[in-house]
Amino acid sequence: MASGKTIRVPACWTAIYVKKAATSFLFTEYQYVGIFMIAFAVLIFVFLGSVEGFSTSYQQCTYDTTKMCKPALFTAVFSTVSFILGAITSVISGFLGMKIATYANARSTLEARKGVGKAFIIAFRSGAVMGFLLAANGLLVLYITINVFKIYYGDDWEGLFEAITGYGLGGSSMALFGRVGGDIYMKAADVGADLVGKVERNIPEDDPINPAVNIYFSHIILVK
Repeated sequence: MASGKTIRVPACWTAIYVKKAATSFLFTEYQYVGIFMIAFAVLIFVFLGSVEGFSTSYQQCTYDTTKMCKPALFTAVFSTVSFILGAITSVISGFLGMKIATYANARSTLEARKGVGKAFIIAFRSGAVMGFLLAANGLLVLYITINVFKIYYGDDWEGLFEAITGYGLGGSSMALFGRVGGDIYMKAADVGADLVGKVERNIPEDDPINPAVNIYFSHIILVK
């Protein structure tokens, strides 16, 4: 490569590189997230089940002592299941959001050649689709989970609410990993683009022929 020479890369190539980088990042991150999910699920089961010594007998409800609530062991099991469901839902939502975002960014860039208005319409519609899809995905799984758990709990709302809280914990935990992991990933790519690209290879800043630049843009799509 000649020093200081800029090579033009078609926009479709750049979009493909960004999508590949984003997909590669998510699959790598989810491998480590899966280990955390299993380990944390075991901890939830052990801590909640040991409250009453892994008892399988009915106990008095905390807020209504006239009623008998479900055993602590089964509440621990359902809380663990809801945590895993929340984590899986968050992972799927993150993957779907990444797919929508990468396609939408490429289309918005191409439409920007015709004017800011057309690019804004594409970006706004894709953002609306992604937002409603992810919110609906989470609410749908939550609704199904509550109705399935209610078959066992019946009128024991206290036990049902305690078991279903694991769903939010699982979803927020996976979202936290995606955010923090993405920031670390972006910073490493940013440093690599500066050191290797500009310093060693004399590639202009934000040039798409630099792989680290595509990784940096992938992070922006993933977590912004």
